[in-house]
Amino acid sequence: AKEEPWETTLKTTRVAVEAGEFRGRRASLWELLHSRYIPEESRRELLELFEAGELSLEQVETVVSTIITRAAAAERAEPAAAGDGARAQPAATEAEPT
Repeated sequence: AKEEPWETTLKTTRVAVEAGEFRGRRASLWELLHSRYIPEESRRELLELFEAGELSLEQVETVVSTIITRAAAAERAEPAAAGDGARAQPAATEAEPT
């Protein structure tokens, strides 16, 4: 399948997001959109709006950066707030000696 121009734009536009695993380097908007920080629902919506021309590249950049920054901050704050232990479970299991 031939790549759509809007896809190429997202893949060639590099952004610096000083958060999480993207700290200290420039990642493409495409990479950022498909990172674990962006919920699938949000990603689909952003891609649709951008493809339809309803969002500018700058707007996509702003939204993506904001979501990632917030998600990374929440992730850092999480250990303290892990009251239910559900999300902490896998890590604890891995750490046990085999």
